[in-house]
Amino acid sequence: MQCKANPAEMPEKRIKDLLLELGSLQRISPHTKVADAVKMLDEKRQSRSCSFLLVVDEVEKNEEILGMLSVNDILGHMEPSTESMEELPIFWQGQFREECEAILERPTGEIMSPVTHVIHQSGTLMEAVHLMNSGKIDWLPVVEGEDVVGILFKENLFSELVAAT
Repeated sequence: MQCKANPAEMPEKRIKDLLLELGSLQRISPHTKVADAVKMLDEKRQSRSCSFLLVVDEVEKNEEILGMLSVNDILGHMEPSTESMEELPIFWQGQFREECEAILERPTGEIMSPVTHVIHQSGTLMEAVHLMNSGKIDWLPVVEGEDVVGILFKENLFSELVAAT
């Protein structure tokens, strides 16, 4: 007879168990035009891979992660203002095309989601949930000492929730 381990007795996973290694993420410069980033994101979408681009800058031959660019970042910057208005906004024929033309010329560094929090690779999953919820972010750079070793996405945490069901 074979005994099954009680899931409650199994050690809980840590951030290092769920992170996506940096090598698997496509990088762009903060100076890359949004038009070029859109083409890269579309390729990723068609291949069903992670639809984020890592925005990095090289400083003295070292990469510095500045942020992440996603479809949400691009679409979120297409409206003239994100501040709440007292009146309903006015939309006109051709506005979408005008907004597309305007945003496609911008550098990705202007519209990316910047790094606001990091988490240590030995951190707990609940710590990551808390940081993502409180910061209203979908990803966290994962560090070991001073080095970024990977990225944790909200999707990784959701997969663990699915596994728990």
